[in-house]
Amino acid sequence: MSDFDEPYDDEFDWDGNDELVAEDWPTVHTPVPVWVLLAGLSAKAFLMYAFLAEHINANIQNPNKRIACPKQKAIAVVLDLADDRQVARYRKELEALGAIRTKKYRYAGRMRQGYKYFVRYNPPAGYQGQMRLKHFYAAHPEVRSAAKWEGRTEAAKKPEAAKKPEAAKKPEAATVPAQKKPAPARAARKKAAEVALAPEVLLVLGAYRPELREAMRETAHTDAPKTLVTAVTKALKERTAEQLASRVLRRWKTHGYAEKFETGRLERPVGAAVAMLRHGECPDLKCEDGELLATGEPCVLCVERGKDYKASHKAARDAQKEAAATAASRLLCPGCEQDRGTEGALCPLCVTGFENDIAGAADRAAGDVAKMENVPAEWTDARERVLTEAKCARERARREGANDLGQLLAAQFAARSAATDIHRLRLAADADLHDRAQEPTPTPEAAPAAPPVPVMSGADPAPCSGIRWDNSPCGRTTKAEDGLCGVCRGAQIAEHEDLATAH
Repeated sequence: MSDFDEPYDDEFDWDGNDELVAEDWPTVHTPVPVWVLLAGLSAKAFLMYAFLAEHINANIQNPNKRIACPKQKAIAVVLDLADDRQVARYRKELEALGAIRTKKYRYAGRMRQGYKYFVRYNPPAGYQGQMRLKHFYAAHPEVRSAAKWEGRTEAAKKPEAAKKPEAAKKPEAATVPAQKKPAPARAARKKAAEVALAPEVLLVLGAYRPELREAMRETAHTDAPKTLVTAVTKALKERTAEQLASRVLRRWKTHGYAEKFETGRLERPVGAAVAMLRHGECPDLKCEDGELLATGEPCVLCVERGKDYKASHKAARDAQKEAAATAASRLLCPGCEQDRGTEGALCPLCVTGFENDIAGAADRAAGDVAKMENVPAEWTDARERVLTEAKCARERARREGANDLGQLLAAQFAARSAATDIHRLRLAADADLHDRAQEPTPTPEAAPAAPPVPVMSGADPAPCSGIRWDNSPCGRTTKAEDGLCGVCRGAQIAEHEDLATAH
């Protein structure tokens, strides 16, 4: 309830018809502190605060448990936002005021992100804003009269004798009847109504639809307001009355006024009537809505303006789509190109996949060393060497400015290359054993060379030339010179290793 101390006057009490009943008093309501109301928040930020406050259970005594956890999409629906990511703007506005405190949390296997909202009903420490309604009126004395009942003034409260004390002292002056002055505004309106309109003006006014004329009578109390009559008189200097009547009838449909009237969006009937009379945007006075009056042919200027408008509109639309696509791509994981809630960073699944691949390469190298009789000194601990190679490659990529994906790709490639080297050593050792035993064995074919490190060309992204397991196109984009994305390149490396193992 308000603590506003505006004096109350019994003279302005409600009559019986306006008496409040039980049904008028709120039964279900949301408490919104006055300091939040007077803090100068935007309308949507204030609505978001009220929506969050409605989620708080008033019976909870522990402030740490007064938490609201609505989904961001629910807040976007209440705020009438097309994209739920726009909620962040109003969340930051409430956080800057100190009206709420937020905390991020993960769910769905830490793949998605949500927010916990701690609603604050009391202002934060050191808050210097307005706290009560009387503070608001003290800061804005020019609008203080708005706190009284509308239509009431101080002069209406005082009796006639209190207004003119000198008249009360001189009773003889009060006996003289006051002479009423004529109302000039009313007389002027009556005189203007008696002025007859020209037949050409009446012809144009009669061309307006009956529903529009009825709407003008409701808003302007006449279907021939002075503004419209002046506009008709001015338009008659360039067109005949029949041409203007035809223009009014045509534009009622083509300019969308009929649809606005039917849907209740025609808020200014007189303004719409005046707009229907205007010449238009074409600088050629002989043009009538895209056609020349003399020949009926299309206006060249209007055709060119239409082309320019369509081109500029298409460019703006394409730029908006590109910006939206760029903004959406920033939220995708660069490894799997899926929205995992990581806001453009590598998702845990991709990081785990790269780490498992590096560990698998180290295990394969250790298995190859275990099968060799004479192990080279540098490959005594093959597993640790593969892991070290991967770690060094990742550190080099980091120093060169590569992102997380580039670092993991470099580490993965280094680990697979090291594992391939030890596998070739084992194949060569097995061949030597066969030669010493003088057994006719086929000369082992050279293992397929591992694909070189892809070089980023820096050009625009192009479609990946790889294929998926079902022989369908990959569909991803890449900037590498070999035309492969990271996933297809990894599959190609694995295929090379399988061929090397077979040899």
